[in-house]
Amino acid sequence: MKVFDRSLKALHRGRIVKHPEDCKFYYYDLGIYNLIQRLNSIQGKQFQNVCFIGPYAHLFVNDIFPRNFIGMQGLTIVDLSSESLNYSLQKIKEMKTGIRVVGLKQDEESWTFPKDYFNLIVNNFQINWLNQVHSTAARWLESLAPDGALLGTAIGGDSLQELRICLSLAEQERDGGISTHVSPMLELTDIGNILNRLEYKLVTSSADANMLYFDDMFALMTFLQNIGENNAIHNRRLRVSQDVFVAASAIYSSLFTEKTGKYEGKVKATFDLAHYIAWKEHDSQQKPLKPGTRGVDIRTLANEIEDEDMVQATIMEDTHGKVDVQFLKKGKNTQIKP
Repeated sequence: MKVFDRSLKALHRGRIVKHPEDCKFYYYDLGIYNLIQRLNSIQGKQFQNVCFIGPYAHLFVNDIFPRNFIGMQGLTIVDLSSESLNYSLQKIKEMKTGIRVVGLKQDEESWTFPKDYFNLIVNNFQINWLNQVHSTAARWLESLAPDGALLGTAIGGDSLQELRICLSLAEQERDGGISTHVSPMLELTDIGNILNRLEYKLVTSSADANMLYFDDMFALMTFLQNIGENNAIHNRRLRVSQDVFVAASAIYSSLFTEKTGKYEGKVKATFDLAHYIAWKEHDSQQKPLKPGTRGVDIRTLANEIEDEDMVQATIMEDTHGKVDVQFLKKGKNTQIKP
């Protein structure tokens, strides 16, 4: 199913090199920074061969190479846009990291890397723009070496709900119908379910709600254009009248302007982010207990640690519905009948 126009998205991404400040905030502060924190929390793990999917890969390298705590020796950058790719490659070259870097202009839906090739694949704000999420993520898994990791951030949930509401109301009022102006988003549970079904292991994900503030709706739309996240729906409406945008801006200001506080007079926009990490299976990984495996009995634990204050309660119900609660304590039984 073709939801997004990938060639249009490549054009969007080619323009972002002209807006480094907005892109640093979005791709680094909201995305890469959180990915680096996850890598920092993994103890004693080395990822020699890394793939970074998406723009502004140099911001990832800039955080890694001073300490190189993941042991990165080789980096492959995969980007839809040649402009964005060349921009990152030039920035990395200026760093003189000593890391072997290869750039590849490629649509990640046409993934061609061999089996067991990468130790780590980083996907920053890319999975939410895929038409073929399942098949692409399956190829990522195949190209990961055993005990390799897929690490990523995606925009999803209720992101840009304010913009979606206002454009729909304005279009309904001015044109008598509505069309899609904000791209559909992945939910946090969608990402986890997809990776689990594909048999990634130890899948963990978390949500991060962010509220950003702008002068008006047009400032928000300019920001989205600057970071290459404007609408790329395949069957989008090609022409929208100026009247619709003016009406939408008025509705936006009426419904979503902050009345008090630090951002008084600004309009708000929701950016919900999903951060995830998943692994390719390896014998060294923690395994779940088999069904029927017994845990530790509380009385056994009490005996082992010789704690006389540890208590176990047994609840029993007779044929007449009367409930007895019996507290079993080491060396002493006390029965209470409520």
